[in-house]
This record gives sequence, structure tokens and C-alpha cells, in this order.
Amino acid sequence: MALGQPSAIPTRGIHMEKLGIDLPLLLSQIVNFSLLAIILNAVLYKPVLNALQARTERIRESLENAEKVKQQLASAQSDYDAKMAEARREAQNILAQAQERARVQEQELVVEARAKIERLEEEARNKVEQERQQVLRSLQGELANLVTQTASSVIGRELQGKGHDELIKKSIDQLGRLN
Repeated sequence: MALGQPSAIPTRGIHMEKLGIDLPLLLSQIVNFSLLAIILNAVLYKPVLNALQARTERIRESLENAEKVKQQLASAQSDYDAKMAEARREAQNILAQAQERARVQEQELVVEARAKIERLEEEARNKVEQERQQVLRSLQGELANLVTQTASSVIGRELQGKGHDELIKKSIDQLGRLN
């Protein structure tokens, strides 16, 4: 090989230079890019990824809580409906008991009223009977007086001898008027 001629073995730097690539600059850019990627990964990517995961977790928890609240609401609604049904049954029972008590009280009042009426009727009968007895005693007393008067008159007239028939007739008429 001659001295002024280029060698047949090309060097690497020379070929890269022919392509327009500066090897030291390329290596420094690769190192810089790698450092930037590591720094961005540590500073930006991992925190953003962690924030997204935390947000995803919060959304999942919120959905779970919403589902729990929905279930609790459904449970509370069914409890409310059950309690309302129970309250309606209790109200019906109370109403039925009140109606039964009213019916019993009505029957008791009717029984008391009948007993009072019977007692008043009995008292009225007793009073009428007492008045009747009193009138009979009074009539018996008057009858006894009339009989005595009639007997006196008859005896007195008997002694006189006439008018027996008239006296008997008068006595019978007076007795008829008294009855």
C-alpha cells in the first residue's frame, strides 16, 4: 500500500463520520436520554401512575360504597314496608279490639237498662199492689161501716116493723156503687 492511499480497513469512526454521526455526541445523547427517562420515570411516570391507581381505587371504593348504600336503601325500604305493614296490622287489631270493647259495653249497657226497667216495673207493680191493697182496706172499712149502718137501720126499723124491703134495696145499691 502506498502511503498516500487510504487503507483498505476502514475504521469505525470514519464510517460513522461518513454517515454524519458523531459517536461521542451520540453516546452522550443516549446517556442523557437514559438519564431523562429514569428521572421522568421516578419523578413523573410513577407518581402519575400511582395517582391513577389511587383514583381507580377510590372510584372502585365509591362504586362499592354506592352499591352498599343502594343495598342498605333497599333494605331500609323493605324494613320500612315491613314496619308499615306491621303498624297497619296493629292498627287493625287495635280497631278490632276497640270495636269488640264497644260491643261488649253496648251489651252491658243494654243489660243494665233492662235490669233497671225490670226493677222500675217491679217497683211500679209493688206500688200499684200497695195502693190496691190500701184501696181495698179503705173499701172494706167503708163496707164495714155501711154494713154496720145498714144493720143498725135494719135493727132499728125491725123494731119499728116496716120498710125492710126498702132498706135492703138501698144497701145493695150503695154496695154496687162502691165496687
